[in-house]
Amino acid sequence: MSRLSQSLNSLRQKTAANSAAGTSMIPQYVLFGALAIALPIVILFSVELWLVSTYTSGLGIERVREQYFVGIYRYRIFGRDLYLLFYQFLHAHFNDRPYPTPRDPTTSLLSYFAFAVSNGLYFGISNLILLSMLWVKKRGFLDRDLVLYFFYTLLVALSMAVVTPYDQTAYLLLLIGIVGSRQRSIAVGLILITVSAICGTLNRETEFLLASFLATMALISPAILAKRYWIYLAVDMVLSAAVYVGLRVWMPIHVRFIAYLTMGGIWGAESVLVLILLFAGATVLAMRLHRNIWPALILLVFCSPYLATIVMGSSFRELRISIPILLCLFCVYFSLSRQQDLQPIMTS
Repeated sequence: MSRLSQSLNSLRQKTAANSAAGTSMIPQYVLFGALAIALPIVILFSVELWLVSTYTSGLGIERVREQYFVGIYRYRIFGRDLYLLFYQFLHAHFNDRPYPTPRDPTTSLLSYFAFAVSNGLYFGISNLILLSMLWVKKRGFLDRDLVLYFFYTLLVALSMAVVTPYDQTAYLLLLIGIVGSRQRSIAVGLILITVSAICGTLNRETEFLLASFLATMALISPAILAKRYWIYLAVDMVLSAAVYVGLRVWMPIHVRFIAYLTMGGIWGAESVLVLILLFAGATVLAMRLHRNIWPALILLVFCSPYLATIVMGSSFRELRISIPILLCLFCVYFSLSRQQDLQPIMTS
């Protein structure tokens, strides 16, 4: 009976292997197309075009110039100037007309359209980068990865209720740095880290979270990979600090590090509870990729200066504030899961 049982098990394994080998990749390609093309288009039209923000008050071009050229906003150059260049292009080629929004009656059709399309484009590119990271050669997407991907994408789409010229750009530049840290070629990695550090710091202070990601990965990765992460971390911190200080030397104005003391803003305590639940839920989903809670806790420690800044000078009810931390969490666990998958190959 034991021989018969062994024979049956062997036959089942061979059948399963043959079945897996013969599985068509066409469904996976279709899924990639749906997530890379159809999903961003649906989100763009639904969130950016059909649902007009009832929260943001600076959507008209004059309001943009008034808001984003004073105080701390003066140093957030990259996303702001890309938006203005796109608006000027549209204004030179198309007729504008009033398009009043609930919080800004001065909004024009082109100023709003420039926000919607530019943010939709940055989101689409970021989404494509994420999907490319998740894609496994000859297998497509893994269910465990897609669960966290959909959770993150849902929150990003909802965060678009607050319209700014730099948030979606910030997520994209963070991803460029994260992708750079995963390159086999150190030269290519350094180029991407450099682009991320310089452009990201010119865009918004969110870029400093790339250092939190790199420091976390340096501490929890095997020695052969940790060395690279330490190098990337050093390069990123030097460049980001140089740009940050350089901007303030180039455009010296009397502005505090935190413009207004908000202590989390209206509904701060309630929003904190919601965000804690979201982060806890994201961690539970992330642990499907790598069953260890320590990377999430380490990342949270490294993100603590950013969190302290939010507490003192931002509003917790704006979901966009927490998206970069969730993105770093996602990428930490994704990178660890890939290290796990490759470990048998590295040790053989």
